[in-house]
Amino acid sequence: MSAVNERGKSAGFGAHFFSSTVASDRLRTAKEGQRFIRRLQRRSPGQSTVMGCGGHRVDDLPAEFEDCMIRFIDGYCWWPLRFVLLISLLCIGCRGGFLGKGNPEFEDVQQKLLEGVFTPQDAPPEYILLDGYPVEYQEAIGAGIDVARKFLGNHGPVRVYILGKSRGEVGTTDSRAAFVEQYCGPRNKSTIEGFDEDCLAGPGQRLIDAAIRGDQEAYLSIVIFTDPPYAELVFINSHEWGEQDMPLRGIHEYTHVFQHQYPSAPGWLTEGGAVFFEAWLGDQNQWVDFRGAMRRSMKNALTAVADEKGLSDMEYLLDLPQEMEAYHRNIAYDMGAWAVAFIIANSSEKSISEFRDRFYPSMRDEGWKEAVSRFTGSRDLGHFYSRFDEFLQQSSHQQMELLDAIQP
Repeated sequence: MSAVNERGKSAGFGAHFFSSTVASDRLRTAKEGQRFIRRLQRRSPGQSTVMGCGGHRVDDLPAEFEDCMIRFIDGYCWWPLRFVLLISLLCIGCRGGFLGKGNPEFEDVQQKLLEGVFTPQDAPPEYILLDGYPVEYQEAIGAGIDVARKFLGNHGPVRVYILGKSRGEVGTTDSRAAFVEQYCGPRNKSTIEGFDEDCLAGPGQRLIDAAIRGDQEAYLSIVIFTDPPYAELVFINSHEWGEQDMPLRGIHEYTHVFQHQYPSAPGWLTEGGAVFFEAWLGDQNQWVDFRGAMRRSMKNALTAVADEKGLSDMEYLLDLPQEMEAYHRNIAYDMGAWAVAFIIANSSEKSISEFRDRFYPSMRDEGWKEAVSRFTGSRDLGHFYSRFDEFLQQSSHQQMELLDAIQP
């Protein structure tokens, strides 16, 4: 549930096989949200502030935001970059008192995000397609989601929202209103007593506005103040990505649903895992060439290596250091994808299925650091990082040989 502005613009990774969105006017993390609340409490009545990407301030908000509209995101947004994959969106709107540290509901939310939010489900994802937007786009995205579900399991609950321009128009007035109502209906079933939000005119309408502007977005958001919490997978103007790319977006975003049933992991493991599965599962369905995608990721990763940056610089769980924003794509996504491949190739079974079935559950008992170390036979996390750094210094031929060792 939200009331702070979301905006997105088309973006791409160039030669990279995955691209995502730009977003602004978002709080980057729950921790920053707490600091923001304290700043709000020190401000004079009537004043309002929103922290934008990279910590930029936006003052003098419109009147509709002056009743304390706050957004927390266990995710990342920095508009100096040309993209961001939104994960673990936590939105809070309030009138009157603040939801902050010491509040039982807020602390429960933080604990859920750290321990894992989603659960196995019997029901498949529910799709909401803007009337007038071609059903083929839903089918393409859904094909990727179904491939991911088949391998990773059915988790959630999940609602998938797909909208965009068709023949230069974003639906009709009536179809847009119906889409927003379907988007806002479940969000309005908050378990927080006294919660108040105008979703129809706020976040619901902003989806329509983004589509009208021609923005291209693909992201996962977590609606956590409902019982049960559920995942929103949002795809805006998917036709701009191309027929082969749409299923890859579905795989990537659904992988995050799978990941969020387990405890929080560092950025390189979260995004790297999604990129790896996107490439590996996509290859099996002829949507992308796995080796070609991984070769492009290695090229991008080595630009960070040249600046003496590595996985240890991208261990954020909630808060990305500002000095690392410029390396987020290269390390979290590209180097992270190779780190996941390295983890699998150095495990006892060298099996992707074992990575799914043993590695992720082990994070519940051991935490991600011990899980990485034990799964790869490393003495500790530092030893794993050293081994991986040595691997990055190998020849391209040797690096690609590692992929040959990986089993399904």
